[in-house]
Amino acid sequence: MAKTSHVLSLVEVLLTINLVIAIELRFVPDPPTLNITEKTLKINASETLEITCRGRQILEWSTPYNRTRSETRLSTTDCSGNGLFCSTLMLSKAVANETGLYRCFYKNLPVEDGKTSVSVYVFIQDYRTPFVRIAQDYDVVFIREGEQVVIPCLVSVENLDVTLYTKYPVKELATDGKEVIWDSKRGFILPSHVVSYAGVVYCQTTIRNETYHSSPYIVAVVGYKIYDLILSPAHERLTVGERLMLNCTAHTELNVGIDFQWTFPHEKRGVNSSMPRTRYETRSYKKKLWNSLELSNTLIVENVTVNDTGEYICTASSGQMQKIARAALIVYEKPFIALNDQMLQTVEATAGQEEAKILVKYYAYPEPSVRWFKNDQPIVWKDEYRMKPSRGSLTIYGVTEKDTGNYTVVMTNKITKEEQRRTFQLLVNVHPKIFEKEVPLDRDVHMYGSSPTLRCTASGGSSPVTIQWQWMPREDCPNRFQPKSDQSVVKCDKWREISNTTGKNPIVSPTSVIERSLKTISTLKIQKAVDHALYRCIASNKMGIEERVIVFQVARFLNLSVLPSSNPIEGEDVVMRCVADRLLYSNLHWYRVTNIVNPDASPAAVPCDTLTLSPLHRTSVTISGLQGTNATLELPIPNATLMDQGLYACQVENVGNSERTCLLHNLRLRALEMSRIVTNLTDQRVNVSESTTLVCEVSGTPTPTVVWTKDNQTVMEGSGVILKQSNRVLTIQRVKKEDSGLYICTACNQQGCDSREARITVDGAEEKMNVELIMPIGAVVIAMFLWLLIVFVIRNRKRPNEGDLKTGYLSMILDSDDLPMDEHCERLTYDANKWEFPRDRLKLGEPLGRGAFGQVVEATAYGIEKATTCTTVAVKMLKEGATTSEYRALMSELKILIHIGHHLNVVNLLGACTKPGGPLMVIVEYCKHGNLSSYLKSKRGEYSPYKKRTPRMSCMREVQQDEDLHEGDLGLGTSTRLDICTGTAMCSRTGEQTSTTQLQDEEESSDWDHLTMEDLISYSFQVAKGMEFLASRKCIHRDLAARNILLSENSVVKICDFGLARDVYKDPDYVRKGDARLPLKWMAPETIFDRVYTTQSDVWSFGVLLWEIFSLGASPYPGVCIDESFCRRLKEGTRMRAPDYATPEIYQTMLDCWLDRPKDRPTFTQLVEHLGNLLQASAQQDGKDYIPLTNGEIEEESGAPHLSVTSKIAFYAGNKDAQLHYDNAPPLGFPQQIDSCGVPVSVTTFVDIPLEHTAVMNGHMDCGVGLSREQMKALDRQAQRPLNFSPLLRCKSKESLASESSNQTSGYQSGYHSDDAEAPIYANEEMILKRDIRMKPPLPKRNDKFSAEVRYSVPPV
Repeated sequence: MAKTSHVLSLVEVLLTINLVIAIELRFVPDPPTLNITEKTLKINASETLEITCRGRQILEWSTPYNRTRSETRLSTTDCSGNGLFCSTLMLSKAVANETGLYRCFYKNLPVEDGKTSVSVYVFIQDYRTPFVRIAQDYDVVFIREGEQVVIPCLVSVENLDVTLYTKYPVKELATDGKEVIWDSKRGFILPSHVVSYAGVVYCQTTIRNETYHSSPYIVAVVGYKIYDLILSPAHERLTVGERLMLNCTAHTELNVGIDFQWTFPHEKRGVNSSMPRTRYETRSYKKKLWNSLELSNTLIVENVTVNDTGEYICTASSGQMQKIARAALIVYEKPFIALNDQMLQTVEATAGQEEAKILVKYYAYPEPSVRWFKNDQPIVWKDEYRMKPSRGSLTIYGVTEKDTGNYTVVMTNKITKEEQRRTFQLLVNVHPKIFEKEVPLDRDVHMYGSSPTLRCTASGGSSPVTIQWQWMPREDCPNRFQPKSDQSVVKCDKWREISNTTGKNPIVSPTSVIERSLKTISTLKIQKAVDHALYRCIASNKMGIEERVIVFQVARFLNLSVLPSSNPIEGEDVVMRCVADRLLYSNLHWYRVTNIVNPDASPAAVPCDTLTLSPLHRTSVTISGLQGTNATLELPIPNATLMDQGLYACQVENVGNSERTCLLHNLRLRALEMSRIVTNLTDQRVNVSESTTLVCEVSGTPTPTVVWTKDNQTVMEGSGVILKQSNRVLTIQRVKKEDSGLYICTACNQQGCDSREARITVDGAEEKMNVELIMPIGAVVIAMFLWLLIVFVIRNRKRPNEGDLKTGYLSMILDSDDLPMDEHCERLTYDANKWEFPRDRLKLGEPLGRGAFGQVVEATAYGIEKATTCTTVAVKMLKEGATTSEYRALMSELKILIHIGHHLNVVNLLGACTKPGGPLMVIVEYCKHGNLSSYLKSKRGEYSPYKKRTPRMSCMREVQQDEDLHEGDLGLGTSTRLDICTGTAMCSRTGEQTSTTQLQDEEESSDWDHLTMEDLISYSFQVAKGMEFLASRKCIHRDLAARNILLSENSVVKICDFGLARDVYKDPDYVRKGDARLPLKWMAPETIFDRVYTTQSDVWSFGVLLWEIFSLGASPYPGVCIDESFCRRLKEGTRMRAPDYATPEIYQTMLDCWLDRPKDRPTFTQLVEHLGNLLQASAQQDGKDYIPLTNGEIEEESGAPHLSVTSKIAFYAGNKDAQLHYDNAPPLGFPQQIDSCGVPVSVTTFVDIPLEHTAVMNGHMDCGVGLSREQMKALDRQAQRPLNFSPLLRCKSKESLASESSNQTSGYQSGYHSDDAEAPIYANEEMILKRDIRMKPPLPKRNDKFSAEVRYSVPPV
C-alpha cells in the first residue's frame, strides 16, 4: 500500500509539470515559418508573389502595400490543416513600389522577430523604376542634433550603385563606409552634422547610361527642449451640464515637434478608456513666436457630469524631453454659496497702522457678487478712497480711530440670487485720551464743606481704558497752587494711592462706568471739601498711559448776604456783605448793575464781562489782619430808601486766571405799612369751665406787636391762659367768673397802632367739686392702677431663663460680622493670670449707683497698680439673687472690656474677682467728678468763653511722671499703668504723703476754674478719640450720652458703659417703645425704626452728646413730647436748634452727625481731626478772647460778666463805611443762609415752646415725667430772678431756656444712677447752681478792653 501511494504521488507531480509546460507553450508558441527560407526574395515586376506562413495560432500579415493601390491585387488565403494554422499571401502583377518587408505574425501578441513573427524582404525588380516612389511629392527628414540620419532612398534592385546629393548647393556625398553608409534596404545612413546645412537631398543611380533620381527629401533640423507646459485653468469648477475646456500649452524652442497625451480621471480610477474617450475632443494649435514655438492642445468636454470630477493630466513629449501639467476639476450638482459659520468676527488694528485687512472665508460657485457695508450703510468707494475691496477681503489703508465699526459683506449668487452675509467688527486700538485735558484750565475751585465730584473721561478707541486715581497734599507740591505760575515747570512725584481715610478731604471709593461709545467715565466723590490738594487720574490700556492733574482748591467763602434780613424794610440800616476766600480771590468791589431787564430772574453768579457795571464811590476798602483766609467787603446803606433798590454786584477776581466773577443780589425793600387788624373780634358768652379763643390777625410793616388787655390790665400768659402765634391767639381754658370782661387787642408798629375789642361773658355758678373734673381724675387714677398691675404681671412673666445670656443688658456690643452676640461673647477669653485680683485686698465702700440687676460701689484696692499703694476704684457687681443669665451678662462685659484694651478716654479695666467663694466683681477706674452731664450743669454759673487758668497742671503731671513704676500683683507694667484716673492716696509711704496732699489741694483748687469754650471742645475731642478707638476695635456703644461720660482729674473724660448698673425703668431718659425702654433722644432713625446699630449710629448719638455739652448739660429736645410724632418728624429731617454755647462750626458738626444716610455722616476719625483742629486753634488764641459773638456789649453786674444784645440797627448805624475783614474759620458744611439765631435756613427745627408759663414751668416735661412740689418752687424762684450764669444770651431759644429748668437725670456725683429717685443727693441742677455760687467767690472784673464793640472770629479749622 505504501508503494502504491508513492506511485500515485509521482504521477500527480508529472501531470502538474506537463500542465504548466502546456500553459507556457500556449503563451509562448513556436515562431511562425515561411515557405521561403531566404531573408531576401527577388522577383521581376509583373510577376506574382506568393508566400505561405504556418504557425500554431491565428496568423496575420503586414505589407508595404499602402504605397500603391494594390488592394485588389493582394489577397490572403487560409490553408490551415494538420493541426496547424496556415495563411497564404498572394500579390499579382507586382510593381516596383511594392518592394519592402513582408511579415507574418501571431494575432494579438506583441510582434517580436524570431518569436512571434517572421519576415522576408522582397525586391520587385524594375530597372525602369529603380527608386521606390512615395505618395507625396517630397518627404521630410527630421534631423536632431547628435543623432544619425536615415535618408530613406529605397531601391527596387538590390545591387545598384547609389549616390547621395545635396540640392542646395548641389554636392555629392561620397559613400566612404564610415560616416556615409549605403543600405539597399534602408537608404543612406549618416551623421546629422553632414547634412544639417542642406535644405533638400536626393539619391541618384545610373543604369545602362541612364540616370535616375529618387524623390527629394527635405532635411529639417528639429529641437527637443520644452520650456514650460501650462494647463489652464489649473482649478476649474463647473456644474452639471456645463462645458469643460482645458488648454494645454507648451513653449518650446524652434522646430520642435510635440506629442500631446491626455490622462482622464476615470482612467486613473481603472475604468475602461475606450468608451468615454468618444466624449472628449482635442484641438491643436501652433503659434510661432520670435524665438520659440507655442504649441497648444485644447481638451473640450461637453455636458460634464459629477463623474468627470478629478484630476486631468496633459503630457507633452518631444522625444528627448517630456513635461506633465495637471488640472483639477470639481463638478457640482447645482450652484451654491456658503460662508464660514462664525456670525461675528473681530479684527483688531492700531491707529496709524499702514493697512488693516478683513478676510472673508467663503465657498461658492459661481463666484458671487460682493457688496460691503459699514455700520449698515453702503460704502461709497469714491468717498472712502482709503478702502479697497476685493472678492475675498477688504483692505483699509492708513487706519484711524474713525474706522472702528461693524463691516458687513453681502455675497450674492449670480444664478440663484441667493444671499449670504457676515459681519466683522473692526476694533481700532488708540492711545488713551482724556477729554477733560482739552480744557486749558486745570484748576477746580469748590466751596468749603461742599461735596464736589471730580470726573475723568477717557477713551482708547476699541481698547478698554482703566482709570486709577491718586492724590497729593498741598504741602508736597506748594508751587502748583501759586497763582499764575508756570505749571509745566512744576514737577511733583509724591503721589499717593486713594483711600477712604486719606487726607483731609474724605472721599467715596471711585466709580467707573463704560458707555456704549467705549468711553470710560470715572468719578471721585469728595464727601467734604476741606483743604487744597492735587488729584491725578491715570488712564491706561494696552496702548499706553495718559494722565491728568487736577488742582483742587477749596474756597472757604464766596457768599453774598444782606443784613439785618434778606428782605429789609424801608428806613432800616442795610448792610450788604460780600465774603470771598483771599487765597483764591482778590480785588473785591461793589457795583450797581444797569443792563439786566429782569433782576429777579438773574443767577447768583455770572461773569462780569456780560454786565454793565456802575461803580459805587461810597465804599472805602481797608485791609486788616492779613493772617486770615477770608476777605469781607461790606456795603452799608444807612436809612435805606426805595431809591436804593436795584441789582447789586460784588466783583471778585480769580488770582489764578484773573477771571472776574460777579455775585448778584436784587435788593428789594419792604415799604412801611401801618399796623392794621384784619379780623373783627366778636363778643362771646361761655359757661364756666369751658374754653374760649380770641383770634387777632394783624398786618403791617414792620410786623406789629400784639398786646391783649382785659379791663385795661395787660393779659399775661399763665395758668389756663395761653398766648400763641406771637400773642395773636388768646386761649382761656377752664373759664372762671373772674375771666369776664372787655378784652382789647392792640397792634402797634413804627407807623401807628390799631385795636379791636370784644366782651366775654361767663355764665353759670362755680362748684368746689365739679363733676366734670371728678370723672376725668377718677378715670386717670383707675387707668394708672390698671397699668401698674399689667406692668407687674408682664415683668413677672418675662423673667429670663437661667441659661440665657441677656445681651440686652449690655449697651456696648461688638460688631461680630453677623455672628450671634452670645456665641461671640463665648469665644472671648478671660486670662485669670493677668486680670484676677484677690478679694481680700479689695475694700468695698459706699454705693455709687444701683440698677435693676446690678450695682456699682466705690472701693479701695491695695496693690492693684503698685505694691505699696492703695487705689480708689469702682467695682461693678451683681445684686443678691442675680440669675445665671445676669451673671453671664456681667462676665461678657468683662470679656468685652479685655478685648477692647486700654485707652486714655475709656474707663479701663483694672482687674476682676471671678474665683468661686465670692461674688463676681469687675474692677474699673474711678472718676471722682462723676458724669459729664451733672458736672456741666453744676458749672453753668461759671462758664466763660475765655480762659482764666494758672499753669499748674503741668507741674502735677511732672510729679506723676517722676514717680517710679513697679509691677503690682496683676503683673501690669508701664504699658498698662493708668496714671490719671487712679486715686492718689499713698498708704504705706509716709514720705510721699506731703506731695500727695499738695496734689489733692491743687486738684480741688482746679475745681473752681471757670468752664471755657476750650474745655467744651476738649471734652468733645476726647470723646471722639475714645469712640475712634472703640470703632477700631469693632465696638458699638449703642448708648453714647453725657450721662455715660465720666470726668476724671486733669479734665480727662472717659467713656463708660453701665448696662447692668442702670435701672432703665426709673431713668426718664429711657422711653418705652414696644416692650423695651430705649434712649430715643440719642438714637439714630435707622436704630429707632430698624433696630440697626452701627458705628455710624454712634456718630448720631455723638451729635446729641455735642448738643448736651454745648448746652451745658441740658436735656435734648426740651419741651418736645417723645412719642410717635417725634420719631416721624425726626425721620423727616427735623432737627434740634443750635444749643446756646455752640459756635456755627460746632452746630454744623452736629448737623453733619445727624445726616439721614449713615454713610454720609463723618467717621470718628474725621471728627477727631476736625475737633483737634478747633481745639488747637482755641489754644493758640487763648488770651485773645475770641468768642463766637456776632455783636454785643459786655456788661458787668454783681461781679459777674453779662452780655446784653444790642440793636442791629444801632450797630449798622455806627458802621457806615464798608469794611474788609479776614476771618479765620469757615463753617463746616456748605455755606448756608443763616438766620439771626445761627440756624441754617434749610434746616427744619422742632417748634419752640413758649418761654413764659410753659408746661415745663408748671411741672410737666417730656410727656409725663414730673417734678416734686419743692422742685417746682425752686424752679419758680429761679425763673423770677435773672439768669446770671450765661455770658452768651444771644439768640437763646425758648426750648433751651426751658431745658435749663428740667432735670432729666438726677445722678450721683459719681456719675451713676440710683434706684432711689425720691432722695437724690442734689434735687436738681438749680440747687447745684445755688450751692456753687454760694461757695465760690465772685469772678474778677474783665479788662476794659473787652467793653468796646468787637467783631469776633471763630477758631480756624
